[in-house]
Amino acid sequence: MYVVIIGAGGLGLNLAKLLTADGHDVTLIEKDKTTCENAALEVDSLVICGDGTDPHTLEEANIKTADVFIAATRNDEANLLSCILVREYKIPKIIVRASNPEHEEAFRKVKGIKEVIYPEHAAALDLEKLIKKGV
Repeated sequence: MYVVIIGAGGLGLNLAKLLTADGHDVTLIEKDKTTCENAALEVDSLVICGDGTDPHTLEEANIKTADVFIAATRNDEANLLSCILVREYKIPKIIVRASNPEHEEAFRKVKGIKEVIYPEHAAALDLEKLIKKGV
């Protein structure tokens, strides 16, 4: 499976590592040059230093052949714009990270987005379960 991820922060980078380790073909796009260079040292996949909201960068990532697109930056607006741009390629699965739950309705209006995730909320729920379990 070919996966394109924008955002090489904690979520994007760790996801790229996991997918690569499972044998998937991954391209990671990161706007910040230092983060991009660090990611290139840590993950065994193509890392493009560029803007995931730029159609030329998406073309460089060969977005046309992607099976999955994941917008994993911490910026809801950038994630939303990138999802709008990639939907024209009819990618089978588009997943977006959201930071602000108030933006969920806007994400849900974009045709093609299959999942909206809130990593911080999911982590909080996992921690709550651990606390409720007791020691």
